Amino acid sequence: MALAEFVAVGFGVAYILLAIRQHRACWIAGGIGTAIYAQVFLDAGLPMQAALQVVYVALAAYGFIAWRRDQGQAAPVRRWTIARQLLALAAVGIATAVSAPLAARYALSAAPIADSLGTWASVLATWLLARRVVDNWLWWIAIDTGLAALFASQGLLPTAALYLAYALLAVVGWRSWRRGTVAG
Repeated sequence: MALAEFVAVGFGVAYILLAIRQHRACWIAGGIGTAIYAQVFLDAGLPMQAALQVVYVALAAYGFIAWRRDQGQAAPVRRWTIARQLLALAAVGIATAVSAPLAARYALSAAPIADSLGTWASVLATWLLARRVVDNWLWWIAIDTGLAALFASQGLLPTAALYLAYALLAVVGWRSWRRGTVAG
């Protein structure tokens, strides 16, 4: 499965670089890479991450359509209030509190809490990216750092390296997008 992981990493790098530039093709690269990662994570004993990849494919289609309205021009990005951030954090916490015990009880995951937390936070952050909320990058810095540790613990070293690179690139994305923010 190592070849599939390396191919998925390549599409992942293309995705993040294109997303930073707000290029619509990021969603195509992301959709392909996540489709491959679904099997990689399933084989690694991370079913929540595998299921997340299927959700990512759907979110890639949504992002591709949502960004179509811009007709090649980057739309303005917006910021979320602290209240919205806290509400989102609470939602991720509740979803994790529900799914992690189930994953542990039925021995579905090698790391039920980390797998669940990473999954739900990633769903939120991807939705924020598709909606062009600049704060998605702050979420990704935290998520990608944690997921890198999870993937390393499962022997997915190329993927762990990719996620550390994602965390660093998320800093670049945040700085880049922050220049074009509007209130919202």
